Amino acid sequence: MKTKDHYAALDALRGFSAISVVLYHLGHWLHSPWLATNSYLAVDFFFCLSGFVLPFAYEKRLATDMTPLQFWRIRLIRLMPLVALATILSALYAAARSAAHIKIVDYNELSLAAILGILNVPFLWASFDVGGPQIFPLNGPQFSLFLELIVNAVWSISSRSFGLLFSLIVCLVSIGGLAVVGIGGDETATFWSGFPRVGASFFLGVLIYRYQAKILPGASLRPVFFISTAMMIAAFYYPNKLPHVVELSWILLVSPLVVISAARTKLTERWQALALLAGALSYPIYVLHYPIFRWLNGIYQIGNLPQKPLIEYPLLLAGIIFASFVLFRYFDEPVRAALGRATASRLGTRSERPPNASDLPRTEQR
Repeated sequence: MKTKDHYAALDALRGFSAISVVLYHLGHWLHSPWLATNSYLAVDFFFCLSGFVLPFAYEKRLATDMTPLQFWRIRLIRLMPLVALATILSALYAAARSAAHIKIVDYNELSLAAILGILNVPFLWASFDVGGPQIFPLNGPQFSLFLELIVNAVWSISSRSFGLLFSLIVCLVSIGGLAVVGIGGDETATFWSGFPRVGASFFLGVLIYRYQAKILPGASLRPVFFISTAMMIAAFYYPNKLPHVVELSWILLVSPLVVISAARTKLTERWQALALLAGALSYPIYVLHYPIFRWLNGIYQIGNLPQKPLIEYPLLLAGIIFASFVLFRYFDEPVRAALGRATASRLGTRSERPPNASDLPRTEQR
């Protein structure tokens, strides 16, 4: 692949998956569990996608002039500003509700939850009042970002020292664990099951990146892309919860096929612009949608607006997307740029623009 290549089709699917996660949570928060019932599987797609594009962007550099610590710094700068902002917004909302005597919380526990959330450390003993049993009670979806950074660190070290054999071993062991413990990681009771979940999908992405040409030779997989994307939509929006064997099939077969085929599919210029926008907003939407929902839903209730799904859901979704764009444009980008310059200056190196990749990575290599 030439360095100017950009996986626009993957960006489009990242945006679609992020919106699907929002709809999944809206359905549960507003008592409509039929809405995007299985879109929690988007998390496993994000992990696989991350395992595919991070080697594309960093593998050669990690083998030559970049240390794992430098890679870790880039990833922290990429992910953590919005993580911290999301935690603060959610904590302020909880404090405001408590001050208004709507839902009283222990301010000491709320402060601890906020500190741990900003540091991206799980809070395994959080009470229900502050958001437990979620391990990140102020922003439930943050569990996947905790797992993402853990697996990023493991991969950056192993890629220099152990190579692909390590990736294969971790992948196989994780698949075995996943088949036994199931899909979880977001709550205290399922905390440990998150590690085989991220290990299976991420290192599958690493392996298919390295062996994609041998697995599926040929320059384009457009028909496979459309078929696998249709399977993704069917899985996410099937109205009933999928059996565990189907979940495993998605993680081990369909999700990697979506990644490979999308990477081999070139969109027209008209669709590329929309895809790039969807990719750019996917991470802000994913990490910010819970605290934004809390504030918007609170305002919605204060306004005594009609509690009707056909009215409430579109308003909340539009508000989440718009607020995510504003915070991305006027908070995340400037903060990441400033952090990149500051750390580069302190280390005596050139300033490097943090990549737009994440566990939902934007896939552009300079």
